[in-house]
Amino acid sequence: MNNINKHNSTIINILFSLFPLSLILGNLVTNINIFLLCFFALFFYNKNLIKFKTNKLDKIIIFFFIYTFVTLIINFFDSYFNSLVFSKLVVFKTILYLKYLALYLILRVLISQKILRLDWFSLAGAICAAFVCVDIFYQFIFGKDIFGYEPYFNSYSGVFGTELIAGGYLQKFGLFIIFLPFLTKKKLSHKFLIQSSFFIILLFGIILSGNRTPFVLYVFSFFIYLALDKNFRKKFFSIFIIVLLIVTLAVSVNKSFKKRMNAFYNSGVYVVKIFLTKNLLNEPEEVWVKPYISQVYCFSYSFKNNPLFGGGIKSYRTHVNCNTHPHNYYLEILSDLGLLGLAIILIFVFMLLNKILLKKTTRFQIDLNSIDDKMMPFFLIFFIEFFPVRTSGSFFTTSSASVIFLFIAVLVSLISEKKIYNN
Repeated sequence: MNNINKHNSTIINILFSLFPLSLILGNLVTNINIFLLCFFALFFYNKNLIKFKTNKLDKIIIFFFIYTFVTLIINFFDSYFNSLVFSKLVVFKTILYLKYLALYLILRVLISQKILRLDWFSLAGAICAAFVCVDIFYQFIFGKDIFGYEPYFNSYSGVFGTELIAGGYLQKFGLFIIFLPFLTKKKLSHKFLIQSSFFIILLFGIILSGNRTPFVLYVFSFFIYLALDKNFRKKFFSIFIIVLLIVTLAVSVNKSFKKRMNAFYNSGVYVVKIFLTKNLLNEPEEVWVKPYISQVYCFSYSFKNNPLFGGGIKSYRTHVNCNTHPHNYYLEILSDLGLLGLAIILIFVFMLLNKILLKKTTRFQIDLNSIDDKMMPFFLIFFIEFFPVRTSGSFFTTSSASVIFLFIAVLVSLISEKKIYNN
């Protein structure tokens, strides 16, 4: 019996550890991986799943998915009574979105029962991030990556080819390199030196990728780590100077990166300015083709149609000339699930942060030392994913949703283990 249980556990952990690799290989492979993980978990551990007791955070997540169907039903009947054609895309995407609820609950059970090996996952994430980073450097030096991909629009995307997402991948999974167990157990001086070295190497990889938002978020996440680690807080200023020197060097070496950072800043300022001061409908075509202008306008149009409940998952795309997403999680949630949907998400995020960062003795004292090295990369990725002032992918796509609910499941499980969370 023990051999069978060990065999079952090995299969589950291999599938779980393949997740970082599946994100590199694309959405199809990621969906297959999720399906296999859920299928074998249900087959091997169905009794554990039935006996599992949910806590308040779990119930909020479950309620959120129920709410997505409530929104679907409301919008369906609204279309029916107004003699409008309801989008099949919204129905299809809402049903498919349930797989992330299954993923979340299954991971919660497996981690709480100590079946999943988070150290395997962390090691897999570190290996995949290291491979992506090395592949980017290889492409920069030799003009082609290991698989023969050439730079795309002066961006070194490595194994991702024409998809300019290498920087986003390193921004997330590169953190697992910095927090590998053999690093975190070293003496303080050695630990700081090695972690800083890896941080700098990964930072250069992100710079070469040409991805601007991941660059800013990656630096931001490392400074958050310095603030949370009492041993490294005094080195905050030193790291700041190092990062400043690296950025200066990168700008001088990579002119394309300099142009993109300037465009990134100017686009952000322009978006805020034009929506505060002008009526877009009266603006010429050259205004509409600027980055994020049409997407944010589509959001405002979509949100005004149904501000309370939203139009349903992926309903943003059903509007004329709105064929992508608003490039911000919160705007997309407002558009698709309305104010009530955003409220559910915000309640969950603030409750989770409260359980992680605040001491139990008082609601007003922040405990910056409650996050250990095991939890730190998961926390940083979660925090950055839900940071409001940023551009992002779509909240409802495979590449984003699978990461979000996987890391949420890990964090909720870890704080439950630490008894920070009280049922």
